[in-house]
Order: sequence, then C-alpha cells, then structure tokens
Amino acid sequence: MGIKSGFRSTLGAGLLVLAVTPLSAQEARVDDRWADLSKCELSAGGGRLTASALCGTLTVPENPAEPDGRQLELAFAVKQARASTVLADPIVFLAGGPGQSARDALPIMQAALHELNRERDLIFLDQRGTGGSNALECSFDDQGELWLQPDWAELNEQLKACLAEWDAQVEFYTTTQAAADLDALREAYGFERLNLVGGSYGTRLAQVYLRNYPDRVRTVVLDGVVPTRLALGSEHAMMLDRALEKVFEDCRETADCAEAFPQLSEAFAELKARYRDNARDIVVTHPRTGQGIDLPFNREVLASALRFLAYNPETQMMIPYLVHEAARTGSPERLASQAMIVTDRMNDMIAIGLNFSVGCSEDWPVWPEQNDQSETLLGNSMTEVYAQVCEWWPAGEAPADFHEPFDSDVPVLLLSGELDPVTPPTYGNEAAAQFSNSRHLIADGRGHIVMTNPCMSSIATQFVREASVDDLEVECMERIGHEPFFLDLLGPAP
Repeated sequence: MGIKSGFRSTLGAGLLVLAVTPLSAQEARVDDRWADLSKCELSAGGGRLTASALCGTLTVPENPAEPDGRQLELAFAVKQARASTVLADPIVFLAGGPGQSARDALPIMQAALHELNRERDLIFLDQRGTGGSNALECSFDDQGELWLQPDWAELNEQLKACLAEWDAQVEFYTTTQAAADLDALREAYGFERLNLVGGSYGTRLAQVYLRNYPDRVRTVVLDGVVPTRLALGSEHAMMLDRALEKVFEDCRETADCAEAFPQLSEAFAELKARYRDNARDIVVTHPRTGQGIDLPFNREVLASALRFLAYNPETQMMIPYLVHEAARTGSPERLASQAMIVTDRMNDMIAIGLNFSVGCSEDWPVWPEQNDQSETLLGNSMTEVYAQVCEWWPAGEAPADFHEPFDSDVPVLLLSGELDPVTPPTYGNEAAAQFSNSRHLIADGRGHIVMTNPCMSSIATQFVREASVDDLEVECMERIGHEPFFLDLLGPAP
C-alpha cells in the first residue's frame, strides 16, 4: 500500500513512498504529522458549510487476496489538532448510509468534535465505494423524484446499467473490508490506537473494527446504534411508525399543539387509508429549479415524505401541521413540497451502489423470513427492493460470526435520539447489554444522530478524554427536549 497526496483532481497526483516513524502513545511532533498531505477545502449542505483540512489518498488492493492486483485510492481528510503537542490517538469519524462520504461530513461534524480537536487530529476516511474512494454512484433519471416516489423496478434496471459501467468488483465493497482499509491507514501512519466515532451505519463499521482489531481501539462512540444482530433495513417500517406515533403523542401533551391539531393519530390513519390504493395528481414546485413537477400522490409518496421529515428534530415538528392539513383539506401539496426540499438534499449524499454492496452481502442473507409489515406506513417496500436487487447483485461473503454479539473491554458510549425513526433507543439498549463497559444515553426529543447537539457533544468530549463511562457530566441533558411545534406557516411556536 502507499500514500498519495492530493484531493481528487485538484491537487498533486504523484505517488509518494513514505518512511513513517511510529508515534508514541502520548504525543506527536507537529512538524511531521501529515507532511505528505495537501491543503483542501471541503463543503457540505450544497456549499452552505465549508471547512479547511488536509487531504490525501491511501492506496490499497481492491481484492485483499490479490495484494498486487487492482489498486484503489481511498480519499481521506484530516483536521489537524490546534495544540502544539498532539495526542497520538486520533479521532476517526465513520459515516452513515451505507454510502455517505465521511469527508462530506467534516464541515458538519467539526463543530461537534471541536473540543476534541484541540489535542487530537480528526480523520475522515471515505469508505471504499463512497465519496472520493471509487464511489459506486448511479445517476438516476428524475433522481429527486426517485427518493420521493420510489419505482423499485426502474431503480433495479438502472442499477444493472450502472454496475456494467463501474470499474469495480463490488463483492469487495463490504463493511469488513472497510474496517481493513481503516486499519491500513492506521498502520501507514503508525498510530497505536484510534478513537472511533460512528454515526448510524457507521456504528456497524465501528463495531466490526472493534471486533477485528480490539487492541487498536481506545474508545468508541456509537451515535444512532445499529445492533450487531440487525439486518439493516428489515425493521425500518416498524421504527418509522413508532417515531411518528411518539411525535403525535408529544403533540397531544403540548397544549397549543393539541388544540391546533386534535385527533392527530386519527388523521394519520385516515391519510394512510385514503392513499393506500388511490393516488391524487398534484403539482409540486422543485426547491432548486422552481419548476412545477407533476406527482401522483399515493401511499409511497406519503411514506417517503414522512420518513425523511422524521429524521431531523426541526422537520419532525412540522409533521403534525402537515398531517392535519393534508387530512382536513384533502390537499397534500404542502406535505409533498416540504418532503421534496428534504429529499433534494439527499441526491448527492448516498453512493447507492455501496448501499446494496453492503446490504446484499451482510443483511439480505439474514433477512427475517417472517417480516410482513404491510400494515405500516412504509409497508414491505424494503423487503421488495432487496429481493429484486440482491437476486442478481454480486454479493460478497460476510464472516460467519458477523451478526453474533460480542463483548469488549474498550469503553463504549452509546447515544440515541428519543424520536429516531430508524435507530431507536431500543437498539441502544440492546447494544448496551452486549458491551459490559458501556453507557447508553437517550436525548429527549431528538431524532437521528444526536452528537451535533452541544450537550451531547460535551458529554462525548469528556468520555473520549477520560476513556471512561463513569462519572460523566450529563446534567445538561435535563434541558434537552423536542423543538417547538409548527402551528402555522409562520414557523414554530415561541
């Protein structure tokens, strides 16, 4: 393997041979930490957030059994520590999806990791198949509408076309191989141990790394926990319904929301029944182009709309207003418009080929046989799409113990959002029971991923610095709750 300087095509592309001096467990000299990397600017949220970093690439074999065969260049970014003396156990952020770029998350996560970045470097390695690491991206026709109105048969056919075009053996794009890539980066720079911070699917990658390289991990933070045994995606429908009902319950217990939107659960049930086998033709304005888009609003669109609105605590608070309006007036245009704003931001976030490389290799082989969720909002859509794609996808093999629980002496901090629609607190409880040296914290009123909340960030900072789940200062969590509900178009209630 080798290290290569540069960030995509904008920086130098000459291969460098490094003589890496192992770092002590305590500190590294500032002048020789990342001398081979180049300055770069990263952005997220359509350019609304930016960050300066150092960027480079790591060269690894695509097929681990053929070390001299086809090579991959894995892109990574480093946010250098600000102190003059730097601790030699960096923070590694592991992104979600599967399919998200870790480097794309740097401008977002740098605030949550700011205090830890004082004395530790932050590393963001794009998992193979994402971002700048031979991304398995597929440009679908009408991509924005695809997220909102999934056509699984069309997606299936377009995926086949993309697979034929990718220069990749996708069976080697798995979580186990991603963990091996991360360890190759660790070894290349001589780090003895890493501190792992995983979000959503990144919590699976963190756990796989911990299982496979236990002596190389100092601490683990799992935010939005994917339990070891879970076939990821198989319970999405049930968890979405759970989160929505919890939002409705919170509305009923908030006086102004309950008054504005009475009988919210009944309105939700009415919407599901109304669009179960029927569609209404509506026109939705595209948030970027301003063009009107003809959209048949049916159960699939309703499910996609509410699903993506349910991820974020701010957009969650729009749901009672939007559900009430759509049920009372029979006009779901505003609900669809808000959902399109959210889904439009997702278009460039997920390398969908990596999603299926992971899912068909690791999850579909253990998918529950009795998994009828037809009575939920999402229904059996996850089962249907995986059944279609995994029938022909070149899947890799997961280790026999991949979904078997395991324990570790490494301290593990587990974080969950009370209203998380995909990785609920019950998953965190399950993982906490698995790891004997762990603590699980649930943030009231929060959705998917909670470490961006200043209180939760401060707790994670203390945990990593002390490498202990004992005596954490969690009093600030008493002030966390859901955001104010939207009562009208003027915005949230004061």
